[in-house]
Amino acid sequence: MKLVEHFFRTIAPATCVRCDAEGSLLCVWCRESALPEVIGRCYRCNALSTHSATCTACRRTSRVGHLWVRTDYTAIARDIVHTMKFKYSVEAAEIVARELAHTLPSLSPDTLVVHVPAATSHVRQRGFDHAALIAKQVARQAGLRFVPALARSGQVRQVGATRRQRLAQMEGVFRVRNMQELQGARILLIDDVVTTGATVESAAKTLKTAGAKRVDVAVFAAAK
Repeated sequence: MKLVEHFFRTIAPATCVRCDAEGSLLCVWCRESALPEVIGRCYRCNALSTHSATCTACRRTSRVGHLWVRTDYTAIARDIVHTMKFKYSVEAAEIVARELAHTLPSLSPDTLVVHVPAATSHVRQRGFDHAALIAKQVARQAGLRFVPALARSGQVRQVGATRRQRLAQMEGVFRVRNMQELQGARILLIDDVVTTGATVESAAKTLKTAGAKRVDVAVFAAAK
């Protein structure tokens, strides 16, 4: 935890983003109503899907097996993510990790948890990689092993870009740190928000090209 955040937590306790109660960014009373669960769908075409699997048609062009989503990217989810990213809140990352861990089905114990790394400029600015923090906590709660398998090159900013533009922008952005560890591996890829899916597809492609057998994804929120 950054010392600045610890200081402000001490002198000014966090308030719930929904009801303003002191003590937490999302109090226990608001948790269920503020973050409604979503129905399992193929994340590419939005068709109903058992266990959030990528549907047969979309699987022809996708490297993602399943993509589990905790909630929609509505006002409360957005407030939590923005607090994490732009107010550098470790507590917000802890909330996201907890909610993600509760969303996951039972996974094979040899599954490796890998995060989608943030741009290096953002990591320097925030003092931590929020996705890595989330992934570490998800791995711990799920009894799995966290592996920082991906590194990121460039400072691509995708806000306002179309899906086609995002896919082109993300080509070659990721590289593998340790290819040997990925041979035949089952991967659970962690990110905070999915929009077009360009980022997770690029990361999944990199992992599978490096030898991963399967890549599933878990995200906190899906933006429609």
